[in-house]
Amino acid sequence: MDDIDWHYLRPDLARSTLDLLAKRAANALLLFAPRRTGKTEFLLRDLAPLAEKEGHRVIYINFWQAPVSPLAVLLHACEAALKRGSLIERLRSAAASFKPKLKLSGPVPGSSLETEIDLSGLKGKPGADMLLYLDELLGRLAGRRKPTIILFDEVQELARDPANAGLVAALRTSLDKRRDGLAAVFTGSSREALRAMFSTRDAPFFHFATEITLPALDARFVDHMLGAFKAASKRTLPRRAALAAFEDLHSSPYFFRRFVETMLLDPSQKVPAALANFRSRMAEALGYPSTWIRLTALQRGVVLALAEGAEKPFADKTRAAIGASIGESTPVAPRIQTALRALERANLVSSWEGRWQIDDPEFGAWVRENGPDAM
Repeated sequence: MDDIDWHYLRPDLARSTLDLLAKRAANALLLFAPRRTGKTEFLLRDLAPLAEKEGHRVIYINFWQAPVSPLAVLLHACEAALKRGSLIERLRSAAASFKPKLKLSGPVPGSSLETEIDLSGLKGKPGADMLLYLDELLGRLAGRRKPTIILFDEVQELARDPANAGLVAALRTSLDKRRDGLAAVFTGSSREALRAMFSTRDAPFFHFATEITLPALDARFVDHMLGAFKAASKRTLPRRAALAAFEDLHSSPYFFRRFVETMLLDPSQKVPAALANFRSRMAEALGYPSTWIRLTALQRGVVLALAEGAEKPFADKTRAAIGASIGESTPVAPRIQTALRALERANLVSSWEGRWQIDDPEFGAWVRENGPDAM
């Protein structure tokens, strides 16, 4: 199965995205898409290889649930980018040999000596010396003939901690003054957090990036996966049932690929039964029941309302329904607001242009099916 190419190529999207950066039509791009819809795979398997093939240095930085501070993540990725090898080779090497201490490739401002730093110690507000070093490091990485392309994945995580404000401002300055040598692609899965960084007038990256869209995958992706399944198993899955399963899984390439892989293990199962078993196992693996249990009664009521399609959680009718679902009187709007903000901090919901929604549609489906019985 390891020899089967499960990756669904998006060459046209990679080409158009790279052209915007390489031809300097845009110095920075902002790509929003919900989690598990293929953003990271597109960056690493489509855009990065094409960019490297055409002579660009590519750096990848993922801020999602990083075990160390954002500054540490940035420094580690940038230092690795000074070494030889493709992006994928560097990422594999970093994953296999990650060490808490990092030897810097140059002296920190104010010192003439090379320095080894403890990445786990870079917490809280970054020091001015380390921000200056990061700026100097980005200067060394800037391309002379072709811009170095930096992929900032799940960048909205930087906006969640006020202590990162200085880092974000410094990063904007570093990118701004090296427009000829550095280009950026920012991705995010929280519209509200991205808006706070890119769309409001006092946002650190206000008007800095051009927004682009990650097109939803369609039947051609399903056909590719069915072809990979056939190559791996010498069996054929019914296309109509597979398309229905893809739709039931909210057109998520991550969930659908995992589902198809489970079908390899049990050839006796039909698609509908296999899909039901898969969703049950994924709910447990992703911690849906434990997440639900940790919520307060009011938070559960709000999530259930959103899962059932409520678009205006502050409306009188919705608040009354939330109160009824948890056996209380109608909660006032400020209590709903407090619950929503707590859910947002937990990466469960987000808002865009006044419309609140559950970030993970599969969690929303689980809530619709199981939430009312557990209220």
